[in-house]
Amino acid sequence: MGVVPVSYFIRNMEESYVNLNHHGLGPRGTKAIAIALVSNPAVTKLELEDNCIMEEGVLSLVEMLQENYYLQEMNISNNHLGLEGARIISDFFERNSSSIWSLELSGNDFKEDSAALLCQALSTNYRIKKLDLSHNQFSDVGGEHLGQMLAINVGLTSLDLSWNNFHTRGAVALCNGLRGKSSDSTAAWSTWISAAMTSAMKGPPKSAKDWNPMKASEF
Repeated sequence: MGVVPVSYFIRNMEESYVNLNHHGLGPRGTKAIAIALVSNPAVTKLELEDNCIMEEGVLSLVEMLQENYYLQEMNISNNHLGLEGARIISDFFERNSSSIWSLELSGNDFKEDSAALLCQALSTNYRIKKLDLSHNQFSDVGGEHLGQMLAINVGLTSLDLSWNNFHTRGAVALCNGLRGKSSDSTAAWSTWISAAMTSAMKGPPKSAKDWNPMKASEF
C-alpha cells in the first residue's frame, strides 16, 4: 500500500494540492512524504487524513514545517494522535512560526489534557485562522480551556468544535470567551451557542438523528 501513495506524490510534487487521504501511510510513509516536502515550494495544501500516522508521523511533519514556509493548509484528521500528538503540535506552534493558517485535527482522540496544550499554543500563536477540532472528546473542562483561549486569540476566524461532549458549563465558558469580540463575531456564534445550551439541557441524544451537533460558525 505504501508504493501507490509515494508514486502518486512524486508525480504530483509540482501541484499546489496533494490529497493522500486514506492511503495507510503510517509513520514511515509520512516521514518519506515530509522529507520530500522540506524544500518543496509548490505544495500549499496537504491532505493526510486517516493514515494512522500517530505521534511519530506528526513529529516528522513538524520537523518538515521548520524548514518549509510554503505549506499553508494541512489536514491530519483521524490519525490517532492522542495526547502525545497534541503535545508535539502544540510545542511546534508555540515555539515556531510557519505559514500554516488552516489546520484540521478532527477525530484524533484529544481529551482535556490535549485541549490545555493546544490552547496554550493558540494563546500566543495567531497565525492559525481556521481550526477543526470536531469529533474529539472534549468536555466541559476542555470548553473552559477553549473559552480562555478565545478571549486572548485574535487570529482565529473559524473554529469547528462539533461532535464533542460539551454541556452547559463548557458552553458558558465558550460564550464568556467571546466577550470583547466584535458584535459581528458574537452574532455569528449566537446560533451555535444556543444549540450547545439546548443540547446540554436536554441531555444526551437518543439517536444520531436527534443530535444537533455543536458546529462553530465562522466569526
